[in-house]
Amino acid sequence: MALLSLVHVDKRFGGVNALTDVGFQVEQDEILGLIGPNGAGKTTLLNCISGVFPLDGGSIHFAGQRISGLPPHRIARLGIGRTFQVVKPFLSMTVRENAAVGALFGASNLQPRLAFQAAEEVLELVGMAAKSGHAVGSLTIPDRKRLEVARALATKPRLLLLDEVMAGLNAVEVEEALDMVRTVHRSGVTIVLIEHVMKVVVGLCQRVVVLNFGQPLAAGTPEEVLRDERVIEAYLGEKYAARVRRAGG
Repeated sequence: MALLSLVHVDKRFGGVNALTDVGFQVEQDEILGLIGPNGAGKTTLLNCISGVFPLDGGSIHFAGQRISGLPPHRIARLGIGRTFQVVKPFLSMTVRENAAVGALFGASNLQPRLAFQAAEEVLELVGMAAKSGHAVGSLTIPDRKRLEVARALATKPRLLLLDEVMAGLNAVEVEEALDMVRTVHRSGVTIVLIEHVMKVVVGLCQRVVVLNFGQPLAAGTPEEVLRDERVIEAYLGEKYAARVRRAGG
């Protein structure tokens, strides 16, 4: 049984179809990439999975249970964590306190002592343990992104939804973030990630789903998808197509 299953998912905003008949599965221990042009519906889809937006059609199942229609805190406590594209940490708190908030959100009636213990564990996992007591306002953008991942991990997810955690990073920072995601995955967390950096997609993902105008365009291994003429035309562009042709088609 797939860990996550989306069946004929539709989402509308007024007269605009943001998602139309989206369906795919995510297997346990997989890293699945979600790519597509800006406005394709990728973040909207994560919002639907995590309960931020209700569906207008279809269903979403997690670990055999229907979760579409549940509020975000219920979905988090079932085992789905997520990051947000625009990170918004609590600036008045320390790094450790921010991560502890995630632990409290992911569990009911959790004692503060245990929340701080969970915070320390996830900060170690993402390489932020040395900055546990730092004020969030002093953090760099890469460290704020690591904290965003730590806060999601503190909910103890089986499935982690990552929304462009590499955006705005330079080449060295991307490599460090790649290592962080691999470490999280090795800890036993299944991952769905939205990403525009093709190096990340190829380096991390076993499979890729492509959205265009809110509809599935292609799915397969990264190599298959990145050579698909429909994907090149809709998303990657003629310059990418030319490089593929020069490399041997």
